[in-house]
Amino acid sequence: MRIGVLRYPVRTTDGLAHYEMVFLDALAETAAESDDEFVCLVGPENDFFGLVSQGGLTYRGLSIHPLRGAQFHQEAPEFYLVPPQAGPELDPKSTPLDPESATAYRKAGVDLILQLGPYAYPFLSRVPFLMPIFDLNHRLQPEFPEVSAFGEHNRREFLYVNTCRFATFVLVDSEAGKADVLRFYGDYIDEDRIRILPYYPAIGKKPLPDGQEQARVAAKYRLPRRYFFYPAQLWRHKNHAAILHAMRIIADETGERVPVVLCGTYADYFRALNFIELRKLAHQLGIAEHVYYLGMVPDEDMAALYTLSVGLVMPTFFGPTNLPPLEAWHYGRPVITSDIRGVREQIGDAGLLADPKSPPQLARAMLELWRNDTLGSTLAERGRRRLQAYSWPTYVKGVASIVAEACERVRTGRIPRFPDRPS
Repeated sequence: MRIGVLRYPVRTTDGLAHYEMVFLDALAETAAESDDEFVCLVGPENDFFGLVSQGGLTYRGLSIHPLRGAQFHQEAPEFYLVPPQAGPELDPKSTPLDPESATAYRKAGVDLILQLGPYAYPFLSRVPFLMPIFDLNHRLQPEFPEVSAFGEHNRREFLYVNTCRFATFVLVDSEAGKADVLRFYGDYIDEDRIRILPYYPAIGKKPLPDGQEQARVAAKYRLPRRYFFYPAQLWRHKNHAAILHAMRIIADETGERVPVVLCGTYADYFRALNFIELRKLAHQLGIAEHVYYLGMVPDEDMAALYTLSVGLVMPTFFGPTNLPPLEAWHYGRPVITSDIRGVREQIGDAGLLADPKSPPQLARAMLELWRNDTLGSTLAERGRRRLQAYSWPTYVKGVASIVAEACERVRTGRIPRFPDRPS
């Protein structure tokens, strides 16, 4: 059987990029032991950097290596303040045919597509596929415009209804993610076509940074001696505002200044608007000089940024689970995150949880870690043990098992039937 791995260009290092990199690494190990053939499918607009950087391209047996990282230039936030155009209204229960893509996949000879991101290409092409659903927050928390405004809610409904109707398997990150799919799309899918594959951080064989590496990164970004770290895109649901309010509360109640280092991009309307509002809020609260915004950070600097920090602070509104706590545990740092469904189960006793709607709760958790190194070490050790319980071999085995089962279902015809004609 020929399995096509479908990815599309991701030019910023966000959660989807990490998910793709880790999945591709696992597939590389799976393919080496499989009788099936795996091919990586890319669109003509792909810059190929992601594949090259993963060792995924060769020319006549010669490995291709990039000489430098992907180039990303972020304009001033005002540059992006153009509201997106809403696309055409889509009937979530319709499944139009994309003849061009269908022809391309037929020429590629693929029997099954492993779609690594939330895109409609496979079901529009009538090809059996496997796809992840990362979250359903357009249903759970539509008050955040990035998942609902300018036609985004409709686009997601079209995508997820058809994914649940026709996917050979839907991948979710947790039991909570599975429950959400069944709650909202149980008319189109049952448990038999949902598989749980917990996230694994993009840490690979990366060593812990030594003193020289830590000094390099500290000097490069002019980091404060102690700080909390939050690597996240500048979406409103990431809840950076709660951190700013918590910093003000700590200063008012104790006189202590607790710096926070942020990284992530704002290269679209929603993130740029949020970034502008966050800057204004930081100035209004009088804590702007203690907020360090680094922009997009290359992967090679992330280990030291984690290691030098007091810990991760992540008061996100979205789950069910998240990658940064796993990264923090790998680098030996404690975690403060949100006391919400899914995240609560992911963290267990290996972190401090706070209501994301309560800056005072967040402030108390931050101050507790800031003042108590012993607590930080205890939580970091619990996190390390928790991360070890879900190892890289376990992740690879999970990917291999899901792919093998999906192939068997395609071979035996145990897959949903696509419409005979475009609808």
